[in-house]
Amino acid sequence: MKDKPKYIEIYEDISKKINDGIYLPNEKIPSKRELAINLNTSLNTVINAYNLLIDEGYIYTVSKKGYYVSDQIKLDLKAPEVKYKKDDVILPLYDFTTKNVHKFDNDNYKKIIKEILYSDEYLNKTPFQGDYNLRVAISNHLKINRGINASPDQIYITNGIESLRNIFRILDIDNITLENPGYHRLAKIASNLGMKVNYQDLDDEGIIIPSNRTIIYSTPFNQFPTGIKMSISRKKELIKFINDTDSYLIEDDFDAEFRIKDSPKSPLFNLDSKRVIFFSTFSETLYPGLRLSYFILPYHLKSLYDTHYSGYSNNVPTLEQIIVRDFINKGFYVKHINKRKKEYLEKRNIIIDYLNKNNIKCNPDLNYLSIIAKIDISNEDKFISDLKDMRVEIDLMNKYDINKKSPNQLIIGYTSITNDKIIEGLNILIDIIKKNK
Repeated sequence: MKDKPKYIEIYEDISKKINDGIYLPNEKIPSKRELAINLNTSLNTVINAYNLLIDEGYIYTVSKKGYYVSDQIKLDLKAPEVKYKKDDVILPLYDFTTKNVHKFDNDNYKKIIKEILYSDEYLNKTPFQGDYNLRVAISNHLKINRGINASPDQIYITNGIESLRNIFRILDIDNITLENPGYHRLAKIASNLGMKVNYQDLDDEGIIIPSNRTIIYSTPFNQFPTGIKMSISRKKELIKFINDTDSYLIEDDFDAEFRIKDSPKSPLFNLDSKRVIFFSTFSETLYPGLRLSYFILPYHLKSLYDTHYSGYSNNVPTLEQIIVRDFINKGFYVKHINKRKKEYLEKRNIIIDYLNKNNIKCNPDLNYLSIIAKIDISNEDKFISDLKDMRVEIDLMNKYDINKKSPNQLIIGYTSITNDKIIEGLNILIDIIKKNK
């Protein structure tokens, strides 16, 4: 590491003596020549240090007399002792979570990055709402693959689910209703805004209809983590409820790209374009480090949203936006999804076959990126501890249930684990299950 310039060392030494009270207010400090001789350094070096001290207000000059300490309050600037402890992070050998931390090795994606870096487009600042051509690409993709008709003007590019807090602020509703069990990350975001958080149970058709005006957050296509697919009857009931109570619904398109069967379900957004806000993210389909999401606003909310936030800057780097735009427009995104679906289906079938052979009950029709398995264990804490000891990472349904009413159900994900480790990991998992019966 390069040493500090000498004049900086002199500046820091004198400023420290002033801060520590060694040099008192209005006390004369050594002259430039005197200090240069004492430190065996050049006069210019001392002059640079003194000029910096004057700029900072530490000292002042008196003509033909010298340099003096400025009158200033004394602070206890002693920095607290910081102890650095190296955390021993032990990564799992068998990752059966739904984190989607898979290897993203796409040559077409890399080629697009290189092409864009040779251009000047990524140097430009994108509009508040996001790159227009990316929004057009998303609009076209949704129309073809999800049957959703949304104008690019309704689409907002953002960097994650945290962006929904801006929507909460304009809806003038003081509470949010989350599915339970479910994805509860929005609970903290809403709580930090002073909103009340409600949890609503599920039945076989999806989230049960709430009773009061609220903002409902739902994953209707493939409810996380149960895998329940909301019936059309329940969807219509929800639409009636939000209209009757002046409520709103946020539809998270979770897992919709990775559907087991090719036929897409009817999005809630298609049933009501006035009170349903559609949300989706590319971090699920491409890679987690890509913080690029989008939401679609009803037109009457768009004008209100723009009034509040149009002066803001877009928080997704221009480079990432135009990479994804070109990846979609050149047809590579759909090819990537199809390839991933094939890979995931292969893993899924391996796990389901294994569970069936070992008499572990699961429903192969639920979910896509995970499998819900029923197990019989007597001590959940001991079970979790044994998993950790064997470096197996897997979630229980209880993790997502605030009432802890979903015991003995495993959520077996397979997006992160490699094919060659699946059977080995499952063997260890079965041994631990048997050990904890």
